[in-house]
Amino acid sequence: MRVVVTGGSGKVGRAAIRALQAVGHRPVNFDVRPSSDGGRYVCVDCGDFGAVMGALTGIDTVGGTPDAVVHLAGIPAPGLAVDHRIFEFNTLSIYNVFSACARLGVKRIVWASSETILGLPFATPPAFAPLDETHPDRPEWSYSLAKHVGEAMAAQFARWDPALSITSLRFSNVFEEADYAQIPQIQARPEPRKMNLWGYVDARDAGEACRLAVENAAPGHQAMIIAAADSLIDVSSAELMATYFPDTPLRELEGTQSLLSSAKAGRLIGYEPRHSWRDMKGA
Repeated sequence: MRVVVTGGSGKVGRAAIRALQAVGHRPVNFDVRPSSDGGRYVCVDCGDFGAVMGALTGIDTVGGTPDAVVHLAGIPAPGLAVDHRIFEFNTLSIYNVFSACARLGVKRIVWASSETILGLPFATPPAFAPLDETHPDRPEWSYSLAKHVGEAMAAQFARWDPALSITSLRFSNVFEEADYAQIPQIQARPEPRKMNLWGYVDARDAGEACRLAVENAAPGHQAMIIAAADSLIDVSSAELMATYFPDTPLRELEGTQSLLSSAKAGRLIGYEPRHSWRDMKGA
């Protein structure tokens, strides 16, 4: 398939492009800056509806509407801009991509939602753990509020066109190889990481989730958590919860199992996290 990846120069974007290329798809990067990985690139500001619409209709040799769009462009975390700018740009770029795809007949959309929608930084303790998609949405920041609005838009665009597939991937904190250097500090002070229940996902697994959703997601809208299989801490997850969230009910939980469940993504698109910080310990 021809797949447009917006934000293809970012952490998940580069990994998604590599995952798509590995199985023979033809990704094109739409971003405001080229990727250090090279590859086919078009300069597109996803905050500009005309730019998105024009680019998706074909740019020179890239030509023609794509078979799928993976929308990863946006301000990628809270605190990287003022609140109103994060909400404004991220919400508008989601709308622009969804609307352009709907007008052009692109039937497969995958986009970057976020674990933050579930209540981070958990000033109010989680309702239960491990978290899954049945947990109440509790956006607490402008960043997560934009993701919440994006998922609401996804549900309505999919309702308008029953043939349209939109997958909202709720990524945990994404780690590339260089990020694993933080692990000793995280192990020494686990308390700050309670804000996302010590969750993470390797960029390679995040990229693979994008590919799997492009290939396997059914029509309609589905939101799914994308996380690693384990936590960032070498202490049992039950012990962490007993220490920091003693009143939160626990579901079935073993060892250092992640407190963010990716089981739904496993069932619906075949996602299986393969990478762990523990594999990097000797690197």
